[in-house]
Amino acid sequence: MRDPLSVANASNVVLIGCHRYTALEELPAVERNLTSLRDMLTNPRVWGVGGRIEMVQQPSDDREVLSAVKRAARSARDTLVVYYAGHGLIDPFTDELYLALTESREEELYVERALRFELLRRVIGSSGADKKVLLLDCCYSGLALSGAMGGDGATHAADHAIVEGVCVITSASETARSVAPPRERFTAFTGALLDTLEMGVPGAGAYLDMTTLYDTIKSKLEVRRIPELEARRLPEPQMRNRNTAGRICIARNLAPAQASPSSPAERPRPLPPSVDGLRLEPSQVRIYSADGDVTGSGFLIAADVVCTCAHVVTQALRVPDTTDPAADQPLELDFPLLSGRPRAEARVIYWRHDEDVALLQLDMAVEGTRPAPLANGTSVWGHTVRVLGFPRHLEGGVWVTGALQARTADGWLQVETPPQTNRITAGFSGSPAWDEAQRGVAGMVVAAHRGEPTAYLLPYADLIASLPEWFRPSATGCPFPGLTAFAEDDAEFFYGREADTDRVHGTVCRQPVTLLTGPSGCGKSSLVSAGVLPRLRAEGMSVSKLRPQPGEPPAFALAWVLAGILEPELGEVERLAKAKDLMRWLETADDEPSQLRRKGLILPEGSRHVLFVDQLEQYVDAEPDAARSLFNLIAALPGQDSPAALRIVVTARPDSLHVLATPRTSDLISNAVQILAPLAGDDLKRAITAPVDAVPAVMFEPWLPERIVADAGDEPGRMPLVQVVLAELWQRRTDSMLTHAAYDSLGGLPGALVFHAERVLAELTQDQQECARRLFVQLARPGDGDTFIRRSAGATELAPEVRSLAKTLAHDRLIVLSHAPGGTGQEEIIDLPHEALTRLWPRLRHWLIDSRDSRLWQETLRADLKRWDAQGRDPDRLLHGADMAQAYRRMASDLGDLSVDERDYILLSLSHHSRRRVRLRQAVIGAVTVLTVLATVLVITI
Repeated sequence: MRDPLSVANASNVVLIGCHRYTALEELPAVERNLTSLRDMLTNPRVWGVGGRIEMVQQPSDDREVLSAVKRAARSARDTLVVYYAGHGLIDPFTDELYLALTESREEELYVERALRFELLRRVIGSSGADKKVLLLDCCYSGLALSGAMGGDGATHAADHAIVEGVCVITSASETARSVAPPRERFTAFTGALLDTLEMGVPGAGAYLDMTTLYDTIKSKLEVRRIPELEARRLPEPQMRNRNTAGRICIARNLAPAQASPSSPAERPRPLPPSVDGLRLEPSQVRIYSADGDVTGSGFLIAADVVCTCAHVVTQALRVPDTTDPAADQPLELDFPLLSGRPRAEARVIYWRHDEDVALLQLDMAVEGTRPAPLANGTSVWGHTVRVLGFPRHLEGGVWVTGALQARTADGWLQVETPPQTNRITAGFSGSPAWDEAQRGVAGMVVAAHRGEPTAYLLPYADLIASLPEWFRPSATGCPFPGLTAFAEDDAEFFYGREADTDRVHGTVCRQPVTLLTGPSGCGKSSLVSAGVLPRLRAEGMSVSKLRPQPGEPPAFALAWVLAGILEPELGEVERLAKAKDLMRWLETADDEPSQLRRKGLILPEGSRHVLFVDQLEQYVDAEPDAARSLFNLIAALPGQDSPAALRIVVTARPDSLHVLATPRTSDLISNAVQILAPLAGDDLKRAITAPVDAVPAVMFEPWLPERIVADAGDEPGRMPLVQVVLAELWQRRTDSMLTHAAYDSLGGLPGALVFHAERVLAELTQDQQECARRLFVQLARPGDGDTFIRRSAGATELAPEVRSLAKTLAHDRLIVLSHAPGGTGQEEIIDLPHEALTRLWPRLRHWLIDSRDSRLWQETLRADLKRWDAQGRDPDRLLHGADMAQAYRRMASDLGDLSVDERDYILLSLSHHSRRRVRLRQAVIGAVTVLTVLATVLVITI
């Protein structure tokens, strides 16, 4: 579906305004209207119209205005937006609307030196833009909708101004004056418009169409009253549009998406800490001295790291405040809000007296605890915070509620508690202050006025800045793999699949072969690599991995891996020799697996091994017969009567199963299949949030995970997109927070994958971009209709400059490199990170469609080459006739995109054809010679 937002680089905006006049009242707010509206519309978070916006300020002649609008109207292809703010004037005889310019004046019989609205309407109507928007912020602007337009008085503005694809919104009715409230920055109408663009409309979706903008502006103005206007309501804006013009979108909705789809119009209310997933309770600690006295609080910022005040530590250890505590001195603490109040010991790993910050490391993580999420400490005035402290004689703790103010000159965040309530006093040091609006810890209590309602927090941003470099988020790698699958090393960040991991692990332990299947992008490889394999290794099993590559003989692919399983100590040369022996057994034995097990596959006694065959569907797509043969060999390896020493785990798409099935394997497939569905709901949310929770001092902005889950919906390929978004959000985090602003700048999920690819491509030179085109069209082959299927390419298939670029793109996760077994072990296989790129990246789709005929021919050529090679290079399998002629023409134009083998095959066909022609010519000449001799003999005889 097309993005409803108007295309910024095909749209034009003209902002017109007059704030100083020679004969009319000045309107200083109008000047600010124009500059702020320009800044808002050029902001990429809102629209990003950039340099296609023109401001016409203080025009004194209507030709200056009309010329600017004409220029914009001519070049706008998608949307034309015209805005005017200033005085609106009415012709005393015709009731026609005029827009005031700097030297306009109202005479008794006419309006002088003003812009006749009808002329502006004509220019706007002449534009070839698909959509047109007119915004009028002036007195009597409603005349543009329903007032007389001159002439005979019978024609109304509604008949003129409202044409196909035009939306008109005015600040007032035909008889009302617009308002610029005294001492306010903007006029009433434009102020409401700017506020709506900046704050968004909760529940309105990802974009704001003109109807939503109008309804929201109208609602804002309806509830406002200006004292200077004697409690009268502000003028009511008007709107008129034809057909679908009300759906025109010139702004993204900056309001956070709703967490609950069942109530889209109501933004969820933040939950108190006791209800909000027990986020504070499992993180707060109470710190004791050696005498058993409570000296203060702290809170977990990592699974085994507590943050507290430096002076709380020195008091607990009974040393002077300026003394650096010894690292081996234990501290006693407990978790007072958890059931049983579990106790633990910790030791100082970081201490800064000047910053009043200390870090304590637990001897071991405590079950049931988790780090506290941190909240943004800016723009928090009036936010309610809750703090639990342990003052003397109240060591069971007491809750205090206060209101955040703002930073002081010292950089601390001020908190005020209400009169006649508990106050923050001694015993609250180190306590986390829970911001109810942001659902996180806004800061740590560091000081309070004795007997006063004022206390101070060290804001979380400063807290993070004060931590040692090795503990900051910048020192932690991204927990999201982007387009690539989770690997075994990523197991600590792999969440959301706990139940599936248990299920597949149990299946692997019970039966010899497990076939994990599910749609592309659902996470099959990640589940096995980061979920199942680490658990099997922990149970004592060794692991080998096989990812068969097209063009690789199935027997050798399996033999190479088996050689490493049987004799892992072999060097490269010895392993190759062993693999060749095993391959011969596989290729020549009547019952290959049985003979293989008897002759070579004997694992050391007591050892257990798992063979992981990943993404078999790629082999199936490219070489179905070879894939079927490989699966037959793999499936039979463990044997039904063999010890449970070898286990096989295979991942493949569902559409590959019918290709793999044979009479020998059909029953096995039926029993071995485990289906993996795409993540959804709470599991998807956990996959998003838990990796961030596992990183110290990093958090999501409130409601952002819920928004991502809602945007992901039920699309089958959502997980790669989610991972790309999360990886990008990680790189764009602000003050250790993953933000809505960063998500909006990506265009949400739909734009993330394309954004990543386009960003990588934009950093390439022109020559590199051409190499990228050549590379990417080789990594997909045409399918049915307009579809394309990912394919792997061997490095030898590509020109040197293309291979070099592939290595560069691999660093940006836009290309995946792997090594083929055998030989020197250095043969590289080049692949796309995910098949979704062939569907969702417009640039790649364009390349693939343009090259479709060429690639279809090349795939046919590769099939001919493969048959020729498989049949002993029979000369009859070389190219002939029209096929050869076409190959010769293609080779001349596509030389850089043909592999060495493909070129040699064509050249050999040409050579063979030439030799045949020579032989044929010689045969013809010989035949003619014989006939000539015979004819001569006959003549002589006669």
